[in-house]
Amino acid sequence: MKLPTPHLDRVPRWITWFALCVAVGFLGWIVYLATDITSIATTHHYDVAWLGFDVLEWSMVALAAVAAWKHHRSTTNFTAICAVMFAVDGWFDVWTSPGGSVLGAVLFAVCLEFPLVMAFAFATIHGERVKNSGRAVPS
Repeated sequence: MKLPTPHLDRVPRWITWFALCVAVGFLGWIVYLATDITSIATTHHYDVAWLGFDVLEWSMVALAAVAAWKHHRSTTNFTAICAVMFAVDGWFDVWTSPGGSVLGAVLFAVCLEFPLVMAFAFATIHGERVKNSGRAVPS
């Protein structure tokens, strides 16, 4: 007999799989950046700054996935952080890209980063509504 878990009604189960898929996909991007991003910029350690930010971003997505897997109340905190970090990432990708690659940065932001912002923001709002309603969410 399975004992009831008191916090199962906290967040929807789909947030787990969404965050997990983003975390797995994001690892490939981090590996690509680590091998391809240039250090040549108007600032020193530009490559380290962006790679570090992306690793931190991935860490928040992974924490969101783990928290959602455990149906923990902190899930919406992590999804909110993810939404903000992807918005910041998209913004700075566009505004710091060299002249010839602005279009690519805009397309990347519009097609990937900003949809992730919207998805994580939706997960945050939906999760908070569920937590505040007190109703159980099916897995």
